[in-house]
Amino acid sequence: MSFTIKGNLRGLLCSDCELPVSGNSVKVYKTFDRANETRLAVADAKQTFHQVTDAELKEKEKLFIAEGKLQDNGDFVIEIGDKSGYDGGTVDVDWYCGNTPIKIGPGPKKDLSLQFHITTLQPAFKQTESGQVAFFEYRIDPKWFCRILTLLDIWVVCGIVTDCETKKPLSGVKVFAYDVDLIQDDTLGNAYTDSNGKFTIVYPGANFRQTLLSPFLNVEWPAGPDYYFRVESSSGAVLLQEDRTRGRQTDRHNAHNCFCVKLCIKDGGIYTSDVPWFTSVGKFNITSDIDATGKTLTTKSGVGGVGYGFFNSVNLVGYATKKVPTAPASALHYRFLYSLDNVNYSPVTSAQMDPTQLKVATRQITWNGGPAFQNVVIDLGQPASVADSIPADNFPSPIADHVLHPDANGWIRVDQPALDNGFYGPLVLLNTNTIIGGGDASAGLIPGSAVSAANQKNGTMLYLKFQTTDDPANPASVNLKTQSIIGKIYVNNWNEVSLLKLEELFAGGGSGCTPVQSQAHVDYTVDHELIGSWNIGIWSNAIGSVSGLPSGNVPRGDAAVYNLATGALSPAFSTWPSCAYSLTLNTVRKLTTGDWNDYVKTNQVIFCK
Repeated sequence: MSFTIKGNLRGLLCSDCELPVSGNSVKVYKTFDRANETRLAVADAKQTFHQVTDAELKEKEKLFIAEGKLQDNGDFVIEIGDKSGYDGGTVDVDWYCGNTPIKIGPGPKKDLSLQFHITTLQPAFKQTESGQVAFFEYRIDPKWFCRILTLLDIWVVCGIVTDCETKKPLSGVKVFAYDVDLIQDDTLGNAYTDSNGKFTIVYPGANFRQTLLSPFLNVEWPAGPDYYFRVESSSGAVLLQEDRTRGRQTDRHNAHNCFCVKLCIKDGGIYTSDVPWFTSVGKFNITSDIDATGKTLTTKSGVGGVGYGFFNSVNLVGYATKKVPTAPASALHYRFLYSLDNVNYSPVTSAQMDPTQLKVATRQITWNGGPAFQNVVIDLGQPASVADSIPADNFPSPIADHVLHPDANGWIRVDQPALDNGFYGPLVLLNTNTIIGGGDASAGLIPGSAVSAANQKNGTMLYLKFQTTDDPANPASVNLKTQSIIGKIYVNNWNEVSLLKLEELFAGGGSGCTPVQSQAHVDYTVDHELIGSWNIGIWSNAIGSVSGLPSGNVPRGDAAVYNLATGALSPAFSTWPSCAYSLTLNTVRKLTTGDWNDYVKTNQVIFCK
């Protein structure tokens, strides 16, 4: 008669966190201690679990019946044939973990061969069409499991991410684990949360022992990692960034190899409330970080500052749920509207969107027979994908993006297989140049002369609205909603006026190659309504940098003719030796995209003395 034992084997890390045991096998033997088999069969498996000694293993080899390979999810099937001599009685169940109890990716194998006795089992067989079948599931106690992982130098972080206020678990967010080090912090690993907000990061001990001198010197003081974490939405928006000093606090310092943690996201109401919202332009919240004139009130993560306007392409950031809150069976569509007068609004369509690929979400798919992740992008340069379509497992080909396009009226459908319960982060990359023009502001102007009021180029207020619906084709749908809070940003896409001339280079009709002698007049004009700073600079190999030259940080800039020969410079102009010199006018505007600021631009003139 044939017998089959089906089961599942997992290891506990803490009371509510476990890992499937894979990559090895479960073995069954005829009961070693026949005299006590009845007592052993009813004993608590926590008390019978132990490492099999070499002597014990030698004896057990004579009693071996069969084994079943453990799958990635911890499942196993042990087929016992007729020739085994097994009659359905008690068996000893062992876990053979070899040297790879858990898959952690490529890496060196340890020269270990471990086997553990789980319990003596009397299988409860039931007759089926394929023979006698019994089931057995077991969870290895953390005391044992974590000690075994230590032998294999495997480290695990197990945790849950919730909303701090609602306590709702956050699914589909990405958790990164770091270790604080004296020289360089280590990136330990990352993982997405499941539908219950839980995540598990498994990594080898080498990840936190590495130093800048590795592999020649690996030092970790003290012996365990000091954890701190970052949490991102699947589109990359940072939801939580712990300070590295958190890793030095008692509950995170020198952590055990099985570490369980609870993380929560503050101000997560928008994320967990299942209400779609337009919240920010780049890093700047439309209600608290931008003033009534459309300029930034503060610096956010090194971006912006007091009185900064916007320019170029800006990320319109928010939360677009998968479903329409008032029609939960319908996929949500969203779009933005823009206006220059807060009266007449037009949709942001592909004509106003930056063609640069914008990642809005991540989806979990199957690739190479296992879980993998696919980017969801708005990309006008790639053909649109079929809505909600899942790619076939086409390994070893790269995973193609799932591509979204807006329709003719700017509506974008939220991908239903996306993680995060929708799109959380940048929703549209708006090219403000398509609405508010700019360009060269210097045409017709003369260096050294002030820019007249009539020729000064100023910006414009841009108003933004957010809409959602269940049916883009029906403007009368009861589910068409327009957010009451309007985004207002001041946009100036004009380049600053940056004119520079050294008069003596062209004296007497010269071609610009005439050497400068006793006099040198610098003609410069700087103009922009949001000039951040400007300065004249001179440098050469002979004297290095010259100090005392004109500079400023007051809008709108300045215009003047500056005589180097009479200026209070260090070193004085009269002492400069014959050499080549670089004369520069450096400018930077108080403008931001919301994610990065304007950069310094340099106008340069080369002359000889």
